[in-house]
Amino acid sequence: MRHDWTLLCAEVEPQQQGTITLGNVMTSCTAVERGKLAVSGEALPFEPPVLLLSQWAAESVSDRRSFTAIVQMLAPGGDDVIWMDRLQIDLRETTIFRIVYAIPSLRFEGWGLYEFHVFLDSIGPIGEWGRACLLVK
Repeated sequence: MRHDWTLLCAEVEPQQQGTITLGNVMTSCTAVERGKLAVSGEALPFEPPVLLLSQWAAESVSDRRSFTAIVQMLAPGGDDVIWMDRLQIDLRETTIFRIVYAIPSLRFEGWGLYEFHVFLDSIGPIGEWGRACLLVK
């Protein structure tokens, strides 16, 4: 199993050749009400939703199966997992699988660099995994 890439963006458009076009790739976001972000713990809505994309590839016959993947967001400093979810990466019918995970809102715990990790449950974060970051300032 091979991780190819992971990123955050606001637009994805599939193309006929099996490729995709990405729009508004994100690396940072500016909080309008900085004081509210730091203390309230309220979820910040995104319109349109932020999309977490991750591409995985089967490198051998044993990879041609379904895997449970874990998607998680870590607070600045990388020690606290703020949220996580599980989903399936199904490589039984294809050798390339793209996760498109919509995030309509997020609860931030102040300013800093938030990490989004995608990894296979059977391998854990030490094996193949993807990471995207969002700087909240």
